[in-house]
Amino acid sequence: MSNERNSNSDATPSTSDDRFEIQHIYRPRSNSWSTHNSRRRRTPSIIQVQQEARRRISCMPAVSEEQTSKLHIKVIKGKSLMKKDIFGASDPYVKIDLMPVSGDEIIDSVMTRTKKKTLNPEWNEDFIFRVKPSEHKLIFQVFDENRLTRDDFLGMVELQLGNLPKEQEGRVISPVKYVLLPRSGFSAKSRVRGHLEIYHAYLYDGGEAPIAPEEPINTNEWEIVGEAREETAAQPIMVNSTTSETQSPLPHGWEERQDANGRTYYVNHLARTTQWERPTLTSSTPETEEVNRGEERQVFERRYHISAEEQTNGRGDSSNNQSFDHVDSNSSSRRDSPVSTSNNTSQNDLTLISEDLPAGWSVQRAPNGRLFFIDHHERTTSWVDPRTGRASPMPNQPVAQPINRKPEDDLGPLPEGWEERVHNDGRIFFIDHNTRTTQWDDPRLSNPQIAGPAIPYSRDYKRKYEYLKTQLRKPTNVPNKFEIKIRRRSILEDSFRVVTTVSRVEFLKTKLWVEFEGEVGLDYGGLAREWFYLLSKEMFNPYYGLFEYSAMDNYTLQINPTSGLCNEQHLAYFKFIGRVAGMAVYHGKLLDAFFIRPFYKMMLSKQIDLKDMESVDSEYYKSLLWIKENDPSGLDLTFSVDEESFGHTTVHELIEGGANVALDNSNKDDYIKCIIQWRFVGRVQEQMNAFLEGFSDLVPLSVIKIFDEHELELLMCGIQHIDVKDWKLNTVYKGDYHANHLVIQYFWRVVLSFNNEMRARLLQFVTGTSRVPMNGFKELYGSNGLQLFTIEKWGSTDNYPRAHTCFNRLDLPPYESYAQLKEKLIKAIEGSQGFAGVD
Repeated sequence: MSNERNSNSDATPSTSDDRFEIQHIYRPRSNSWSTHNSRRRRTPSIIQVQQEARRRISCMPAVSEEQTSKLHIKVIKGKSLMKKDIFGASDPYVKIDLMPVSGDEIIDSVMTRTKKKTLNPEWNEDFIFRVKPSEHKLIFQVFDENRLTRDDFLGMVELQLGNLPKEQEGRVISPVKYVLLPRSGFSAKSRVRGHLEIYHAYLYDGGEAPIAPEEPINTNEWEIVGEAREETAAQPIMVNSTTSETQSPLPHGWEERQDANGRTYYVNHLARTTQWERPTLTSSTPETEEVNRGEERQVFERRYHISAEEQTNGRGDSSNNQSFDHVDSNSSSRRDSPVSTSNNTSQNDLTLISEDLPAGWSVQRAPNGRLFFIDHHERTTSWVDPRTGRASPMPNQPVAQPINRKPEDDLGPLPEGWEERVHNDGRIFFIDHNTRTTQWDDPRLSNPQIAGPAIPYSRDYKRKYEYLKTQLRKPTNVPNKFEIKIRRRSILEDSFRVVTTVSRVEFLKTKLWVEFEGEVGLDYGGLAREWFYLLSKEMFNPYYGLFEYSAMDNYTLQINPTSGLCNEQHLAYFKFIGRVAGMAVYHGKLLDAFFIRPFYKMMLSKQIDLKDMESVDSEYYKSLLWIKENDPSGLDLTFSVDEESFGHTTVHELIEGGANVALDNSNKDDYIKCIIQWRFVGRVQEQMNAFLEGFSDLVPLSVIKIFDEHELELLMCGIQHIDVKDWKLNTVYKGDYHANHLVIQYFWRVVLSFNNEMRARLLQFVTGTSRVPMNGFKELYGSNGLQLFTIEKWGSTDNYPRAHTCFNRLDLPPYESYAQLKEKLIKAIEGSQGFAGVD
């Protein structure tokens, strides 16, 4: 038959037979239907649907009506769709393609209406297709409508037609939920989530279901026949489909919810916890939960402050890196002092020590074990190392020796007349030759009159931490200890009462003496550490609505902007949480939580920029980046945003009268700044102020400003022992790189040469956080879900390494030597804020 479009009249039956030309209806671009709405009919019964379909759907050429089946499709709703829109919601619609089972030809298509600003759309639209069950299939694709750019793909369902139920009078068929899947072989950058609920059944024709003929079908038609159908509760009919979602009911006490990003999570009201994985009757037993809590606690207890004593080789996981020991020993020797203080240094050690000597020089050992240097040009010997200008030490010399700081760790020169030395117990002290006095405090940090200008910025986190401890003075006229008596089952409520009702905050700076009700024990530090751990689990638990997980992953936290709706005392609790965080820093304890980068920047009063957005919400970042790089005038946006909370949408103006200020190319930079300010600061300003007020009760905010946002995370949350072997085993290589490539071998040698702090900084540089998932690098998350650490060949040897935090990817140039790679990588890590090494 003909497939012409008639825009002036409805489809009209032919006089020769029952065939007629059908009008194709295209998806309207909004909820305003206009002429399309005139074709809609009142809700029909099953028999009426069949009668209407028999009149309205034509037979096809060379195929009799008895040889095909009429399939009733109803697109009901979507749930938990992936957010793609800049403001968190999407404008979704469904496109249905009728296709042959084998082949990519689209026989016909239909689209639903667009639902505005929702991640849980409800369409309730009916369609009827004439199909050949053995040779046809239906493809349901969900898209997010965009005005200017290409519509974003939100997921798809492929429906095989051979085993679907059939409508009969008195039979009730329930809809089926299908998990939305990505396109086969499609880029991993297009994330999908959620499911689509569809009703499907063949129409009743009074006889047996037709057997499809062998002749090929060349065309097919469809028509919208009704708005919605009333259905009564019944058992669902199981349909054989690889995409159907068959889930068991939730265990007792569990609830399914959605966060602000449309992600589904599960709430355990019995234990007052939340999780991403759907619980089952076996996984939610007390024994299983206790095992999981034990594993999480072990991971927390393995974290530490960088000021803790480390092994001399700087490795925190030597037992886990045995396969690299032969490489690590060489790397360690290179990074240590050019001279050795050991009496039994081997000839191999002398060879390593002499590597960096000037041409014509060599090093030997005297009979007493002391190293001396030979100048073969002048034929002379000397105790003085030509590389440092300092004499080699006597073997096992107990007296303090001057130290040679690495250039990248240097705080700048000492004031005139000062000298830095190392005590025989390893501690650093300073000598003032002007006054002939010594002191432990670095004069550049603790004495502004000597230091002159502002304290030079340093990447030496350990030195900064030691300076911080000197500034946290012990209070006077207070008891020797502060007792914290609490119950494990109500640790949050009891701790809130104890910490907030203390008469003097100085009491919180004394020794913490924790007692759990009904338990006998003396607290020599272990109980206080356990208290911080258990309290952290409760304070930052999304169950209480004070914090929520970021859109980036399922472990970094951000303040919940709607916390006031969850807890009327939310500001008092944020002040309490700030005090606990300050207590942790003051007493050298750790919190079991990791926050988004803008949270730490707000603590340091630093400006939040567009790059920070990427590590938190990559889709949001891409939208703002598009605005920055293009003319946004056609987007029809204003200086206002829509905020959706509990189903209600409110308009927030970014500037006064912003709803009437259109976005164009001249004001887009101001618009981006306003969006970032609103997204990270404005919505949570009250909560952050309360947190900082509590934190500053214990630790002055001016003191922590010597740290950057990455170091502040290490200060508050600690450093894990990073297993380089596990890291290497769970790394993906792209470009020309592979596991045995020379540049890759250089890279892992460099990582092994790093101490654990530097490894954490490298991890922060590439992934945005120093946190390693509980089960290792195989569960590392990026913006697309699980995303392994990736190294890709990029650039030339003149470039610095570049990081993509949303994909956990390091762009590594093909450096020519180990030394060049190490130098460039360290500078990239330490200077990422300066030259945009992270995007």
